[in-house]
Amino acid sequence: MATTEKASVEIEGDLLERARRVARERGVEIPQLVHDALEHEIGPSGPRPTGDEGEQPPLTCIGAFHSGRGDLSKLASEDVFEPEPFR
Repeated sequence: MATTEKASVEIEGDLLERARRVARERGVEIPQLVHDALEHEIGPSGPRPTGDEGEQPPLTCIGAFHSGRGDLSKLASEDVFEPEPFR
């Protein structure tokens, strides 16, 4: 089990009130909420690389939407880039 350390942070009043409300809704204490937020932001294995720091995280939106058109790959391979007129 990992050891824990105490840390103090300064939080604006409005943000602290929102954090208290979210913690209450989730049934956790503020330290657990902060821990969860840090895990989400930083991740268990260190900070997420961005920009010049390293490789970008993978895009999660690829393939998430359907255009309803089946000819997009064909059009891209034929270098047809002009959009159809708006109807």
